[in-house]
Amino acid sequence: MAKIDLNKIWNDNQKISYFFYTNVCFLISGFASFVVGVWLYSSKNNFVELTPSSYSALSAAGLCVFTGVTICIIVAVGYLGVSYTNKPLFYSYIAFILLLILAHGTARTTGFLHKDEARENLRTSMLRNINATVVITKLGRELKLALTWDHLQRELECCGVNNYTDWYYSVHWPNNQYTPDSCCEPIHFQENSTMENCGKMPDDDIVLYQEGCFPKFADWLYHHITLVNWVTSVLFIVEVTLFILSLAVLGVLKRRKTKRRRSPRRERDPDVTSERIRLNSMDRIADARLDGESINSR
Repeated sequence: MAKIDLNKIWNDNQKISYFFYTNVCFLISGFASFVVGVWLYSSKNNFVELTPSSYSALSAAGLCVFTGVTICIIVAVGYLGVSYTNKPLFYSYIAFILLLILAHGTARTTGFLHKDEARENLRTSMLRNINATVVITKLGRELKLALTWDHLQRELECCGVNNYTDWYYSVHWPNNQYTPDSCCEPIHFQENSTMENCGKMPDDDIVLYQEGCFPKFADWLYHHITLVNWVTSVLFIVEVTLFILSLAVLGVLKRRKTKRRRSPRRERDPDVTSERIRLNSMDRIADARLDGESINSR
């Protein structure tokens, strides 16, 4: 059985090579995170205002974009730190990597442990919004929730949160068991017939969508969150790998700096050295002549 030569696959030069290759993968992952964030933002629907702010697609989009930009900066810091053997810069790089590991690890763990709780918070938020008339967006403008609910129910072919009875006795018609016209299923109406006021026929609820919007809306929302979770998981694995490689590269930088201190600061000039040898030989010849003259004088 052939033995593995660790000196060939885990020497100082190989450690730095592995570090740079992994940083390239890290940069590609960051770019992918940025693209996902832009896609989430551009593909947002009008009913995103019905979600709690902490679970909305826009929050996920902002997180992905911020992560992508941050990774580009961190990779540049690490490259400069290794290329110029700048230990303070490289220490900053390691600190940033460690912070990302903690942030992404905490986000994944929290999302896994509180998944059911998050779904219930979404249900509660939707039940609260079904009796609201307007909502104030982050930009400060008022959005009529009636229009948002109409868009949601037509788009997902559903009615209410759990079912159509959630609309009964709402603030829009406190004394009646009505539903919005967007709850009416078009297949129950002829092509030329109108659907106006179809939700105000309490004795004919068969024309309404029977399924509530919560399951479909939660699936739509968590489709985006699942995509973000996959990106976060990949980044977490790459970050842990980079942290281990960074510690190995840090040892390489320390050894190289120690070798520089031990080596002479400058090489001797061969011309100066030969000149000194020549002068030393001339001095010895002169000393010999002086010794000879002193002997003759005696």
